[in-house]
Amino acid sequence: MPVDNKKVAKNTLFLYFRMILMMLINLYASRVILKLLGVEDYGIYNVVGGVVTLFTFVSNAMMAATQRYLNVYIEKGNPEDTKKIFSACIVIHIVVALIVILLSEIAGLWFMYKKMVIPEARMDAAFWTFQCSVISTAIVVFSSPYKAMIVAYEKMSAFAYVSIIEAVLKLAILYVVAIFSVDRLIFYSILFMAVTSLIALSYAAYSKINFSESSIVVRGIDASLYKELISFSGWNFLGNIANVCLTQGTNILLNVFFGPVVNAAKGIAVQVQHAVEQFCTNFQMAQNPQIVKMYAANELNEMHNLVFRSSRFSFYLVLIFAVPIMMKTDALLVIWLQNPPEYSSVFVRYTMGFILIQSLANPLLTSSLATGNVKKIMLIIATLFCCVIPISYITLRFGASPISVFQIQLALYVVAHILRIWIVSEQIQFSVKQYLLQVIKPIIFVSSLAFSINFVLELLFLDTIISSIVYCIISCCISVVISLFIGLSKDERRGIINFVKSKF
Repeated sequence: MPVDNKKVAKNTLFLYFRMILMMLINLYASRVILKLLGVEDYGIYNVVGGVVTLFTFVSNAMMAATQRYLNVYIEKGNPEDTKKIFSACIVIHIVVALIVILLSEIAGLWFMYKKMVIPEARMDAAFWTFQCSVISTAIVVFSSPYKAMIVAYEKMSAFAYVSIIEAVLKLAILYVVAIFSVDRLIFYSILFMAVTSLIALSYAAYSKINFSESSIVVRGIDASLYKELISFSGWNFLGNIANVCLTQGTNILLNVFFGPVVNAAKGIAVQVQHAVEQFCTNFQMAQNPQIVKMYAANELNEMHNLVFRSSRFSFYLVLIFAVPIMMKTDALLVIWLQNPPEYSSVFVRYTMGFILIQSLANPLLTSSLATGNVKKIMLIIATLFCCVIPISYITLRFGASPISVFQIQLALYVVAHILRIWIVSEQIQFSVKQYLLQVIKPIIFVSSLAFSINFVLELLFLDTIISSIVYCIISCCISVVISLFIGLSKDERRGIINFVKSKF
C-alpha cells in the first residue's frame, strides 16, 4: 500500500490553515487576557484549569485507542464492525466523563482548597473557574470519539472549518469581557467554557452527519471488545498520566512553592509552546492515519520510510520557528506582552527544547500504537516521566529556583527519546543504526548549522521592535533554506518544490 501523498498534502494544507488561524488568535488572546485579568488572576486561571487537566489523560488515552482501532477496521472495509468499535468507545467515554466529574469535584476541589497557593480574596473566583473547567472537560471527553472518527477518515477540512467558528467566538469573548464590569476571571471562564463545549459538540455533529459508523448501537457488542479496548487504553492511559506529570504536575509544584505569578510565566511559555508545536502536530495528524494503515497492510518498509520522513520534517518545522524565538526571546515577549511576568523568557527557551525533542517522539509513538502492543513503551516511558514530580519536589525543597524544574524535564525528555527509539525499533523492525543515519544525523547537522549562522546574525541586530522582527523573518528564511537543501534528500526536496508550484 503506497503512501497517499496527495491526500497527506491536502490534509496538511487544511490543518495548516487551521493552525495559523488558531495560533494568531491564541497569541493575541493571551496578550489581551493577561492585560484584562492581571498577572495574578492569569496565573490562577492556568493552574486551576491545570487541576482539571489532571483528569483528562483518560480522554487522551481513549481517543488514541479509538483512532487506532477505527483506522484498522476502516482499512478492513467492514462498516458494521467499525460501528461496533465506535459505539463501544462512546459508552466507555460516557463512563470516563462521569468519573472525571466525580474525581474533579472530590479530589480536585480538596487539592485546590488545601494545597494550592491562591489568595483568599480570589478563592470564590477560583472555585467557579474550576467548575467551568470541569464541565468543559467532561464534554470534551464525551466528544473525543467523534473527533477520532474525523481523523481516521482523514477529513481534515472539518478541523479548518470548525476552527474559523472557534476563532470568531474567541475574539468575541475578548470584546465581551472587556466591556462588562464584572469579575473578569469568572466571566471569562464561563464564556470560554461555552465556546469549548460548542466546538466539541460541533465535531460530534459533523461526524454523525458525514459518517454512518458514528451512529450508536447498544446491542451486539461483545464484552471481549470492551475488554480489548480498555486493556489497550489502560497502557496508553499510563503514558498520559506521565504527560500530566510533565505538564500540569510541574505547574502545581510551581504554584505550591512560588505562587500564581510563576504560574503566569509558565502559562505564557505554554502558549508559545502550543503555538510552535502546532506546526509539526498538524503535519503529523495528516501522516498518522497513513502510518497505521501501512502497518495494518504489513507494508513495513514503506512505514519505516514514512516514520523517518515524518520525524525529520516535523523537527525542521519546529526548528524554523524555535531558532529565532530562542535567540530573541526577551525582545519578542516585550513586543507581544509589553510587560511579561518574571521567568517568562527562560521558561520559553526551555519549552522550545521540549518540543524539538517531542517532534521526533510522536511518529515513533504512533508506530507503537499501530502495533497494538503499547505495554512496554508506556510502562518504561511513563515510569521515567513520573519521576519528574519527586525529583523536582526534592530539588525545590532544597531551595532551587523554578528553572530547575524545566532543566529536570528537559533531561528526562532526552533519556525518554533514547529509550523510545530502542523500544519501537523492536516493535516495527527497523535498525537503530538506520534511524540514527536517516533521522538523528541530518537533524543534528541542520540544527547546528542553523543555530551557528543565526547566532552570528543576531550580533548584527539591535533589540528594537523593527530590528527584532526583521531578524526573525531572516532567521526563519535561513532555517528553511538549510532544512530544504541540506536536511532533505533530492527526491524529498523535488516533491516539496513541485507541490508548492502546483498550489501557487
